[in-house]
Amino acid sequence: MDNFIGELLQRIDASGENFSEHAFDALSRDIEPLLRLLFVLVVLFYGAQLVLGTAKVSAAEVVGRIVRVMLILVLASTWSNFQALVYGWITKVPEAAGRAILAASGTGVTEPSNGLSEIWQTANVAASTFSEQAGYFSVLPALIGMIIMAFAGLFVSVALGILVLAKVILWVLLGTAPVFIACMFFDVTRHYAIGWLNQSLLYALIPLFVYVIAAFLIAAMAPELTKINQSSGTRELTLSDLGAFVMLCLAGSFVLFQIQSLAQGIVGGLAMPIGQRSRALTASGVLAGRVAIASSARQMQAATHRVQARLHSTQTLPREAMQRAITANGQTR
Repeated sequence: MDNFIGELLQRIDASGENFSEHAFDALSRDIEPLLRLLFVLVVLFYGAQLVLGTAKVSAAEVVGRIVRVMLILVLASTWSNFQALVYGWITKVPEAAGRAILAASGTGVTEPSNGLSEIWQTANVAASTFSEQAGYFSVLPALIGMIIMAFAGLFVSVALGILVLAKVILWVLLGTAPVFIACMFFDVTRHYAIGWLNQSLLYALIPLFVYVIAAFLIAAMAPELTKINQSSGTRELTLSDLGAFVMLCLAGSFVLFQIQSLAQGIVGGLAMPIGQRSRALTASGVLAGRVAIASSARQMQAATHRVQARLHSTQTLPREAMQRAITANGQTR
């Protein structure tokens, strides 16, 4: 079958790598002179301390710090080094994992993107078979074909949308890598580099989960796809042949929506909300705002009552004292 989804993803990957390379080179040209100067200053500073015997840290720790600075300089200054050590690994591992799971499942499908293309094309064949049974007074087969296309399109579009979103954000993060790698140089800015690393790992894990889940679902759908293809060839396709296929498409869409929560739980970062997660966060934010406003109003009302009570007590004390004095004078007379 024509792997049109795989070809689409390959074109997107080529554009993304080109963007990341150009952004990386543009930023590294501006940062590299500063990093080289800092590297020379660090070597001179620690070298002078070791020669004069005034170093407050051990020689092994000095060597470790110099090696760390050298690694920062190597990664942030040249795209070829960054591509070999970071970019290639963080972008190729997810697809390789999905490919390995598909190879172990023995379904005959070796590429996750090829499996997605097969699901879509099988749904097209099934829908066209039902449409052939439709007529002027029998529109139900055509409606069934549209429903099949809708469920298959939902699963494929959700998987493709999450993949493209994760890839685009990852390319932006990797393109700005020189800035955040340079932040590892100082303790004050190191948390920015750690945050960048967490987000990069998060959006690298999302394609991994998409490919792995798609591989499992493709393996589960393989018998159903074979049955649908055979029934379509003999023009004997019935609605009962599509029940498991539709249920697997719905289950796959639901599982794909949970991918971001899984990746976020592993990395510990906060990613851009998708779908139901976005609505849930929005609703919880509105509810928290209402609770905060109500609590503030109650506290303001209580403070007003306390101030009024104190003012009332301060006004009545002199009056009561004067009344007691008048009463006492009247009794003595």
